[in-house]
Amino acid sequence: MKGGPTTPDGTARRATVRLYLLLTGLDFFGDMCLTVTSVLLLGERGLSSSTIIWLIASVWLLEALLEVPTGVFADAIGRRASVVVGFAVRAVGYGMLFFSADPAVAVAGTIVAAVGTPFASGSLDAWAVDRLQREDPSASLDALFARGRMAENAGIVTGTVAGAAAGQFLGLAVPQLLAGSACLAGAACTTVLLRSRTPVADGAGAGADPAGVRRELAAASLEALRGCRRALGTDRVLTGLLLCAAALCLFRGLPGVQWTVHFDVLTGGGSLIALAAARCTGDLLQIPLLEVVARKVRHDPGARARIIVLAAVAAGLFLGGSALASSGWVGVPLYIGFVMAGSLCMPGLKAALNERVPARSRATMLSAGGLFNSLATGLGLYVMGGLGIGLADVTGVWTTAAAGTTLFAALAAWFCVRSLRTPPARVAVDSHVVGEAAEEDGARVP
Repeated sequence: MKGGPTTPDGTARRATVRLYLLLTGLDFFGDMCLTVTSVLLLGERGLSSSTIIWLIASVWLLEALLEVPTGVFADAIGRRASVVVGFAVRAVGYGMLFFSADPAVAVAGTIVAAVGTPFASGSLDAWAVDRLQREDPSASLDALFARGRMAENAGIVTGTVAGAAAGQFLGLAVPQLLAGSACLAGAACTTVLLRSRTPVADGAGAGADPAGVRRELAAASLEALRGCRRALGTDRVLTGLLLCAAALCLFRGLPGVQWTVHFDVLTGGGSLIALAAARCTGDLLQIPLLEVVARKVRHDPGARARIIVLAAVAAGLFLGGSALASSGWVGVPLYIGFVMAGSLCMPGLKAALNERVPARSRATMLSAGGLFNSLATGLGLYVMGGLGIGLADVTGVWTTAAAGTTLFAALAAWFCVRSLRTPPARVAVDSHVVGEAAEEDGARVP
């Protein structure tokens, strides 16, 4: 079998998990360097509040349009290539924002960075799941994604604090430079660390017929799309899990557009570092809880649904309270509680998804979930802009997000229970096929 052999002490499995955590942390560090300063920087470049809302909405819709094509790219050409392209394109966009001196360049840089984002959506997860299932079929995906969320949180905390400190003392554009540097480092690490240990198949080398390669890639792309269509058409549980994951990401994402300006007003402004602390404290507190979740689900798979419901109800209550608070001393701690509880839903939901997704079209399918999220978030922001809801007008949006989080988490938990009761037989077959016939990074071999 291709790929590293399974060793008695789990060395190959641990190496896979470590690479996944490293690249996940770099990915989120780069993005979160901008979380405090991006909206403020666009305002400094001359964009109005309504223009910023329309721009961010357009970015979400652009990402939605690119989700499935980039997922197909990852399945047809390779997970590693997709992750590298994503890091590199984002680095270019962040560089444009750093050097921007007028609104047009700032808008262009924002759009370029958005183009790179979907390339990483699903690709890294797909690579890790496929390789882990080949090296240790009994490995817990709940544990993988819980620790992946811990790596995300580490990137969120360090990126948020570093970006806020740079913006506070060096200027609002400097965090863009940090983000671009992190993306370049991610591209370099992906190129070196995720390289395949297997020889390239005959016909795929430098002397291969270009027309033949194009035909093979087109066939691989069609195969990935057909696999998604067959899976969604025959597995209603998988469809439900995808829609619930997208909805939960939407309702967690809408407050993220508004919180910077809202808390800047609520607290009187003046300190980007204080805003960074408000944003990342919840993620920091969440890290030990994720370890508890990973251990709990490993010994009791049925706990997955209970954790999703309890975490979402807590997140909804915290967010609703923060929306109605008139004081920063009340609103900020409640928002911290929302961040801490909200993401505890996702490791179990991602694990349930990956247990049912066909391995050969895994990146495409995971990207389809991102498509629903991006599309809904973009349309939601267009509604905000059309209704004249400003970035600081959070009451209606946040209470709606709180209710939606609770409702769709209950549906997600129900689908998770259904998933445990009706596991699809095709997962084991597809994983075997990928392990024997595909490149280590998940690409189809022409």
